[in-house]
Order: sequence, then structure tokens, then C-alpha cells
Amino acid sequence: MAAKRNVSVWTRRLALLAILVGGAWTWVSRPGAPEASAGSPAARIGALAPDFTLPALEDGRPVRLADFRGRAVVINFWATWCPPCRVEMPALQQAQRNMPDVVVLGVNQQESADSVSRFMREQGLDFLIALDAAGEVNRLYRVRALPTTYFVDGSGVIRDIVYGGPLTRALIESKVSSIR
Repeated sequence: MAAKRNVSVWTRRLALLAILVGGAWTWVSRPGAPEASAGSPAARIGALAPDFTLPALEDGRPVRLADFRGRAVVINFWATWCPPCRVEMPALQQAQRNMPDVVVLGVNQQESADSVSRFMREQGLDFLIALDAAGEVNRLYRVRALPTTYFVDGSGVIRDIVYGGPLTRALIESKVSSIR
């Protein structure tokens, strides 16, 4: 009797696992999943960085990546709830102050302007932040983990990508020195 009950329990667990795996696969494979669309360029080292336009946190004006052509750009995908993102923010702020010819652009992931503004104010941060409210740029760049940072040279080509963090000031300066 106990053996029959154990088989029944394991059968239910396997069925539940199969449903969960199938559901996860369906979610990841759905149209609009975190993959760039078929017609969009891949965000990878050596490729032209996909252009995007997002509203600036400060005043809502459009921030367009292409407007920074001719300058090195550090694109940092982040969120206020992400511990390594929070740790690396002062290093990004310092990089912006020490290298005024470089654009440090934080792309916040699907958080309200109020919560991002509060975080920036509390941390004493004032570098450029764009709000990716719908996660479109996140998908375009195929961001899988936060933080993720792209280093783009003046011609708009992605020269390096750092997945995870936190970034240090020395690492940022090292990466930027190769794209200036």
C-alpha cells in the first residue's frame, strides 16, 4: 500500500514538473519574449549598437543613442532593487565626472519615474538615466541579468559587454580607455 502511495506521489510530482517546464518554455518562446525581433540587429561585440529612444528621467525629453555618435558611451542596464546595481552606481557617477567626454547612460528597467528619482536623489547621483518602462530596450539588447553594461565606441560599435557586477571605477576606466 505504501509503495502504491509513493508511486502516486511521484507521478503527481512529475506531472507538476512537466507542467511547470512546459509553461516556462511557452513563456520564454512567446512572441515578444526577451529576444530581439528578427529584423533588429544583434547587440553583440563588434556589431553596431541598436539605436533606441527612451524618455529621460530628469525631464522626459527623448534620449536617443544615435545622438551620441562621435562619443564613447557606457550603457548600463539596471534597477533600484538589484543589489550589485546599487553598489556600482557610485563608480558610474565617478566615471561620468572624471571623463566628461564619455556618456554614461543608465537604462532603468521597468520602474516608476518616482521610485528611480527618489533612489537617484538619495544616492546623490546625477548622470543621465533613461526609463525603459515597457522593457523594449531590455529585449532589444537581450539583457538576461542585471546589471549588464555595454561599452560603445564613437562610431556606435559595441566593443565590450560586462554581465553582472558590480563594476568598479578602475574597470570602467579600463574599458572606456579602449573605446575612446
